[in-house]
Amino acid sequence: MMRPLFIVTCLLALSGPASAEVIGTCQFDRATLSFAGTPLDQSKCLMRKVLPLGVKADQPLPPVIVHLMSEAAPPTPAHKAAAIAALPQPYRSFAIEHANDPVSQTEAGLPLLYFVIHDTSTPFLDDEPFPKNLDSNRQINDFTPYMNGTFAAEPVAHIFLSRGGQIWAGHDFAVAWRATKLESYVIGPAARGRFVHIEVMQPRRFIDGYDDLAHTQGPSPGFSAAQYRQLAALYIYASARAGRWLIPAQHSTIDDGIPDAHDDPQGFELEKFGAALEELLSVNKAGA
Repeated sequence: MMRPLFIVTCLLALSGPASAEVIGTCQFDRATLSFAGTPLDQSKCLMRKVLPLGVKADQPLPPVIVHLMSEAAPPTPAHKAAAIAALPQPYRSFAIEHANDPVSQTEAGLPLLYFVIHDTSTPFLDDEPFPKNLDSNRQINDFTPYMNGTFAAEPVAHIFLSRGGQIWAGHDFAVAWRATKLESYVIGPAARGRFVHIEVMQPRRFIDGYDDLAHTQGPSPGFSAAQYRQLAALYIYASARAGRWLIPAQHSTIDDGIPDAHDDPQGFELEKFGAALEELLSVNKAGA
């Protein structure tokens, strides 16, 4: 989730979790820089549904994610090609340019492992209603604030994804970046390179009857069909470059149990993400 720097509350009470060997609800291990359990176990915890106000709810994983996390062979060149073909220009050309580059790793040499989904939570509309033309609205889908230093001196994520399905790369997947409290405040630089971060454009407004930033909501539906398709393409592309199926995760579940954790992505429908993955992977199901 993106928030202007002047409204982000810095963590003031991390001495407890920071000194613990295992951190947060999904039990991140400081030594292994991994969450608890098998990839399938981790996915179940990290892909719990994020409800308003950051409440989490268990939900079943789509069969395609269960397959990828438990028994699938590594991504194939055909998977990478299908993903690149689904990406829009001009990002497709960027993806082709970097298609055979290595992805990030930690300073200790641990490989990229997690694909983290965020929502930008901007622009913030205060009490105004959400525009009816969300997917084409120029204000809602403007990349400029993420590029020009409005929110931070450098882009806060690897990828920004508009509601119309356009992509702007803040950093290539080779860059060991950070975009969660776990990485930035609890573990620190040692965790960078273990995660790639996708910011999906979604505005916010106050929940009716409230005027504080602890009570905000996104639109319904939360994400567009184009965003699910591009998330699936980015997931397959990043996994293919990594040489392994990355474990899908969400900002709020990564930081669950850490003080002042964010509540994004809101309105993320896991079954739609699964359907988009299934469609792209069907190019070469035998290798999926």
